[in-house]
Amino acid sequence: MASTTRFSANVLNVVFALLMWLAAGAVLGEGSNIRAQSAGANYGNNRIELSARFAVSLNPTLESALTNGVSLPFVYEFQLTRPRGYALYRQVADWFSPTAELGYRLSYHAISRQYRLHLGSYYRSFATLDDALSALGVVKGWGVLADTSIADDKSDFAGRVRLRLDLSQMPKPFQLSTLGQGDWKLESAWIDVVPSRDEARE
Repeated sequence: MASTTRFSANVLNVVFALLMWLAAGAVLGEGSNIRAQSAGANYGNNRIELSARFAVSLNPTLESALTNGVSLPFVYEFQLTRPRGYALYRQVADWFSPTAELGYRLSYHAISRQYRLHLGSYYRSFATLDDALSALGVVKGWGVLADTSIADDKSDFAGRVRLRLDLSQMPKPFQLSTLGQGDWKLESAWIDVVPSRDEARE
């Protein structure tokens, strides 16, 4: 009876320790991540228009770098996944790319104490980092596959999209200094995107 009690106590201790470890890992994992929430597509004027939503958060390392003058480059990536044969044919025939990218840059303006989200030469200002990250995580009307038969004929297609921190756009010395550092790896999982059924039937 005593041995059974000791065995049960040991099992409970192991289970408790495992739960504590998992909880700690979850807390650490929440420090910096990009979570894919939704994605969709519509047929526009000779192109496919994508929309997507991601929840973005930064860990203390990235927040500190941002407030100390380091701008953070992010990139939305799209990949065509269906029809594969069409993508392969177009690539060979006329250098068609079944992928697309849309780049943003997040920065902090110390004088105004505002965060800025840049798209090319255009930027928006935000009073808080949370507001800037919320805006970063939403893309609407992003045009891809322009002037293709997929867009012109409203052909059946599927793709996927993700958002990530693009360290390749940072200065080379900075890339080397962050090599292998997990704090600087920030990307979402791929999320599938397909046109709405109503549009696909038109």
